[in-house]
Amino acid sequence: MPTTADEPLGTLIPSLPNEVALQCLARVPRQYHLVLAAVSKPIRSLLASPDFFAVRSSLNCSELLFYLRVVEANRPLWFMVHRNAATGNTKVARLPTAPQEPLVWSDCAVVGPNIYDLGCRFSTEVWIFNCGIHTWERGPSLPKMRSKAVKHVVLEGKIYAIGGWTAECALADVFDTVTGRWEALPSPKLRVYGEPVVGCAIRSGKVCVWLKREELRFDPATRTWEVFKSRAGSELHSSVEICEVNGVLCSLDPYSIPFGKIKHFDERTGVWRPLKLVGDRGLLNLNDHLMRPWMFNVRGRLVLIGTEYFRGGTRVWCGVIEVVKNVGDECGDFRGEVLWSEIVFWTNEWVMEGRKPPLFYACLPVSL
Repeated sequence: MPTTADEPLGTLIPSLPNEVALQCLARVPRQYHLVLAAVSKPIRSLLASPDFFAVRSSLNCSELLFYLRVVEANRPLWFMVHRNAATGNTKVARLPTAPQEPLVWSDCAVVGPNIYDLGCRFSTEVWIFNCGIHTWERGPSLPKMRSKAVKHVVLEGKIYAIGGWTAECALADVFDTVTGRWEALPSPKLRVYGEPVVGCAIRSGKVCVWLKREELRFDPATRTWEVFKSRAGSELHSSVEICEVNGVLCSLDPYSIPFGKIKHFDERTGVWRPLKLVGDRGLLNLNDHLMRPWMFNVRGRLVLIGTEYFRGGTRVWCGVIEVVKNVGDECGDFRGEVLWSEIVFWTNEWVMEGRKPPLFYACLPVSL
């Protein structure tokens, strides 16, 4: 499986030290990486390594790509969407599917250049897609299936699968993507067992979990749970998307009124406030045709992805928002400056065999 193993690389570019060659290759635009992968085995191994993309990030050369998993006529399809930041042009590429694709209710998590497809509800299978070289391989299986809805968060290269527990079953399992091992975390004592997880986010280096009647957080440093009170869980349910961006907890509820309002949590008053969007082109004004939205923190910016029916097909829109505090505002209000928002994918541009519109089960931003 993909790791940061200390396997020595061969010569990347003849007559150049590997350190210098790495700096050169890291600056090559993402659209040429598959061509580079065919040049030599050392370069292909480099492109499959998380260390390579860490160097790209340090050089400010990373590019934001979107990976879509579509289920159409009971068959899974994967697509990659690449938006050229300089021109605004969008390219879509069809990707290979996993040799044994998990059931459609599996969930996905992104760590570095890899997508982890986790079985969870109906399967323990794990498949790993390397976005650097577009290959799949089987990963270590989940310790157990979780019958109820599970939330996933990523912290320091570890995937936390949380939810679907009982008094005898652990609240969370954690997967270390470096060692390739699953581990059951110690569970806290709860007032009521079996309640669904309505929210989960990383805050100040801790894993925060909101249940219907309790708020918990896990400290990886001490491996302990503690109860806390923030009142943030009062408006959360299983369909709400939440994440923290620059210390601000943001949420998007597709069923809220007004519909699909993006909010931020006011820590001082303990209430959710609307996040006013500045520079919105209209694509982020969600309407009654919206299907499930996704919300992510990518490099300190709020990334929104959503799907909606449009003229007999389905389209995917994406938006990138900078969350900033209003200058001189003593009430703690924030605004969202829309850096860009566009439709990036149309199903009617691709040959779809089914009579029903395809369903989107994953829309994932990956920084490469």
